[in-house]
Amino acid sequence: MDRTLSDIKREFSTANTVGCILGFLGLTIIAATQLTALMPLLFAPLVCGTLGFLLYRSQISNKQINIVAKTKPNASQASMVLGKI
Repeated sequence: MDRTLSDIKREFSTANTVGCILGFLGLTIIAATQLTALMPLLFAPLVCGTLGFLLYRSQISNKQINIVAKTKPNASQASMVLGKI
């Protein structure tokens, strides 16, 4: 029992905890400075993507009608084509 407790105390020491906090703080500061440097490069793709999406959504959907062409018209179709109705 004493050995387990000493392992836990060793893993969560004050210096280790402060080191982790400072490490995460440093990573956060680096990420924030890189993000502000790269932010202007993200402007053009964002605008183009937004306008492209709006263009895509504003298109009128044309429903395709399937037209089946027969090789030989029947009698009523032939009379309609020739104007004998």
